[in-house]
Amino acid sequence: MSTKPTKLSILSIDSSKDDASLIEDYLKDLGSKFDFFHAKTFGEGLNILGKEPIDLTFLDIQLQDISGFKVISQFKEEAPKVPVVIVTALNNEIITSQSVKAGVQDFLLKGQFDAKTLCRVARFSMHRFSVQTRLEETAIEFEAHKRRFLEAQKIAQFGTWEMDVVTNEMNWSEQVFRIFNLQLGSLNPTLSEYMRYVPSEEKGDVSTFFEEAGRDGMVHQIEHRIVFDSTTVRHVMVQAMVKIEESGQKVVLVGSIQDITERKTSERLLVEKAISNQTARIQEEVLADLGFQIRTPLSSIVNLMFLLGNSETSHQQDLLITDLKTSVNDLSISVNNLLNFSLMVTENVKDEAEDIVLLEFLKGVENVVKIKADGAKMAVIFTPDKNLPEKITADPRKITQVLYNLIEHSLKQGKEGETITVSTSCDSISSDQLELNICIQSSEKRYNANELKEMTNAEALIKDAFGENEKEAAASKRMIGVAISSKLIKSLDGTLKFVNGDEKGSVISIKIPVRPTKQVIFQAGLAPVSPMKILMVEDHFLNQLATKKVLTTWSNFVSVDIAENGQLGYEAVRDKEYDLVLMDIQMPVMNGIDAAKKIREFSQVPIIALTANSTKQEQEKCLEIGMNDYLSKPFKPTELYERILAVMVLVES
Repeated sequence: MSTKPTKLSILSIDSSKDDASLIEDYLKDLGSKFDFFHAKTFGEGLNILGKEPIDLTFLDIQLQDISGFKVISQFKEEAPKVPVVIVTALNNEIITSQSVKAGVQDFLLKGQFDAKTLCRVARFSMHRFSVQTRLEETAIEFEAHKRRFLEAQKIAQFGTWEMDVVTNEMNWSEQVFRIFNLQLGSLNPTLSEYMRYVPSEEKGDVSTFFEEAGRDGMVHQIEHRIVFDSTTVRHVMVQAMVKIEESGQKVVLVGSIQDITERKTSERLLVEKAISNQTARIQEEVLADLGFQIRTPLSSIVNLMFLLGNSETSHQQDLLITDLKTSVNDLSISVNNLLNFSLMVTENVKDEAEDIVLLEFLKGVENVVKIKADGAKMAVIFTPDKNLPEKITADPRKITQVLYNLIEHSLKQGKEGETITVSTSCDSISSDQLELNICIQSSEKRYNANELKEMTNAEALIKDAFGENEKEAAASKRMIGVAISSKLIKSLDGTLKFVNGDEKGSVISIKIPVRPTKQVIFQAGLAPVSPMKILMVEDHFLNQLATKKVLTTWSNFVSVDIAENGQLGYEAVRDKEYDLVLMDIQMPVMNGIDAAKKIREFSQVPIIALTANSTKQEQEKCLEIGMNDYLSKPFKPTELYERILAVMVLVES
């Protein structure tokens, strides 16, 4: 399918109208439609450039208002994104050379070119300018990616290096020098210089690591200490892989090094806490804040890696990006372990139930695990049952942790190209209890009989993870996420099973009891049949009018008074008897929280909070000070009716 050629816009800035007309006539041989503009002076030319999208300019350097090389330099300054061809009667090699250096695409002498030459110059000039522009943009973008990559290394305390396996000469990135507490370029690093910082008791293992990494094409990893200033000790994780340069003349080890001192310190402290039988408890809210503070910058690093991975990079940079992704994945696992180990040593795991919009909740979990799945070159598909209730009441944080850990476990056990399906349904157990069923299904059989028996034994797994048997400890640490999920599900009175199906591969079955979100079902025609006096405390004029109209049209028995702020609302309840108060939260003079507190000092009149700031913390605050219910704006009239009826029924009962 052919595309319609683009219509060009050509500008000639030339004191001679005849010379400009000649260029226009010659350009007709281009075979393309074009708009031609002529300016006799430089000022007129700039005016046209400001109004029209010019594709090419033919510029004389002897104009009435400016002449010489100034014409070129000023044109490039005023119109840097427009290709320019000089057309002049001056045959001066110096001007020609300076023009090319200044960015002019070509140079034509008046009276010495024909239509064919002019058309060829026009085509090549526009093409060459387009190529140059793309190259400049690519160079700028590459430098930006490079800066972001270096910033990501610094944030993750992660550096890269390479080593000639023949001479043992090394090349360190800036962050490696920082890890070794050295100024950039303060030494020419070698393997011998590196080993000088390794403690004597670990030199043998580190030497073996470099020897083995240089013999095959596999990725090798080791954790060890480095010591400098005789007293300062850091823990590092090093990865390496041998590569042969494209020329075939040089074999190098490429690798990464990451400062994991903080992780090691945290793990040691947590192990000490477990061994000392939980002498220092870690509160859940502190852990949640810690997780946010750590995972937020980690998320920035993941985004930077995504940008780098989708930009044009060299083969060497691709290797470095791969190593960075590996290290960040390791860091992510360490962060999760830091938080999960803390849960393992906590006796009482509080249940913090709240209303959950179920489909939105599942979509949020799906978005998180998709990142892990893409990294593993696998797929995770959520298939919620079409009959799921809109809302349930449960603990979203614990269910999220369970799903994240178990799906991550399935991804680790899976193969590239495999699809993991997460199906969700809900069964009714009684009038006030549901059972949330989640199945994580894989296409491959994963476990033997002993593994199936031991999978959910959280206490045994954590004991082995801290035990002296290194093989059992390593295996158990890989299962910590499963152990955490087992403990959390148990705290929710749920069950966790691992099954090898005959045809369906492996299935992780999760069953958690939850509660249906209590709602008063509004029936058409259900309305107050006796006088109901309502005080609406609201500062927004339009909300006052609209809500009052909604209430008074609901029933002729409903009457509504208005108070414009919390102070007036408090005074109104003090001076007059009301059946119900609708209390806005954000108001001038006195907010709704303070007004409700003062009202509760002398009255138990039902109060329903109406607020646009829908957060769990604000809802809890409203209920803690004695309000009866909480409704988020915007709300439907039927929702307001339901809440009013529900509160009034409870008060009367």
